[in-house]
Amino acid sequence: MDALSSALIAFVVVAGSTFLSGALLLRWWPALRRERLMAPTPESGTATILRWQTAQAGWQRVVERLGRLAGSDGTRLSKHRERLAWAGYHDPRAVLVFRGVKVAMALALGVAYPLVGIVAQRVAPNLLLYSVMFGTAGFFMPNLWLYRRAKARQEDVVNALPDMLDLLTVCVEGGMGFDAALSRVAEQPEAKNSALHQELRRMIQEMRAGRPRQEALRALADRCGVQEVNAMVSVFIQTDRLGTSMGKTLRVHADSSRIERRHRAEARAYVAPLKMIFPTALFLMPAFMLVAMGPSLLKIMAALSRAGR
Repeated sequence: MDALSSALIAFVVVAGSTFLSGALLLRWWPALRRERLMAPTPESGTATILRWQTAQAGWQRVVERLGRLAGSDGTRLSKHRERLAWAGYHDPRAVLVFRGVKVAMALALGVAYPLVGIVAQRVAPNLLLYSVMFGTAGFFMPNLWLYRRAKARQEDVVNALPDMLDLLTVCVEGGMGFDAALSRVAEQPEAKNSALHQELRRMIQEMRAGRPRQEALRALADRCGVQEVNAMVSVFIQTDRLGTSMGKTLRVHADSSRIERRHRAEARAYVAPLKMIFPTALFLMPAFMLVAMGPSLLKIMAALSRAGR
């Protein structure tokens, strides 16, 4: 009995020390990591530039079905697809999701007014009129959101263009080829936050997949939807066709792009005082009038009260 108990105690001690040493080894030894001991699983993060996720959330599937029920007008679908590309949504399913969101918001806001009347236990006046108005507003609200997002992204592209051209000029004049210089520029640390760098990276992936350079450049201009990028692409294509020096062309275009950015900043600075007139008149003038006329009004009220006595 003593031998059995001592054997059990020894087994427990050995197992505990082995487990403790293994845990410490897994925690502190740099050569071992927990993820190395796990079975390989497919990546579940965001999709790459040229691939799209097949798995969707439940609400996305429902909204996509609503988008299919909304109709399939080719002209309107192409218009929505273009604006979604300007906003940074390149997934082919984004058009159906966007149209489905429009239908869902129209139905939700159209039914919201009668539901408010039911919850308040009172008859809602002009039920049909307000329901149609709210439904129409809900149907067009995603368009406003898409317009503002696309405009903000296009402004980011225009503001990042001079710096990108400067770096591309340095790379080309340093002896790198045009494709290698584009790859070097797209691999900068700010590529994750810059819309222009993301589009450049997508263009490089398309070129590596076999798309001709001119077609990839035109697709870049179409996705950005900015006049400055269209001009840059036209210059690149013309230079490539004529066989002229790419470094000189980049230098001239970078200088002109930087001057245009300075002019845009000056134009906004000139308009800023005009924009400040309305908030000043709306919020500050009443306070100024109150401070200026307050003592006089108090004296007038005091005089009137004494005269009334």
